[in-house]
Amino acid sequence: MGKIGVMEERGRILIPKSLREELELKPGKKLLIEKRDSEIVLKPAVDLKRFALELRGCIKKSKIKPEEVKRVWSE
Repeated sequence: MGKIGVMEERGRILIPKSLREELELKPGKKLLIEKRDSEIVLKPAVDLKRFALELRGCIKKSKIKPEEVKRVWSE
């Protein structure tokens, strides 16, 4: 079952500590916020430069650019 968070008057939501620790969420971490039907989905944002650096050397002689992989991966 899911964890309970509380929304404050200004719209801020406190993510339970156990989830922040499990997902390694730190202050200042950017999150993608999506609406799916009647749900709100939060997921850690991927920094394009870091993503590209981590991909470098993984697929030799590939014509696929890291930006394209990121676009497909985030759908």
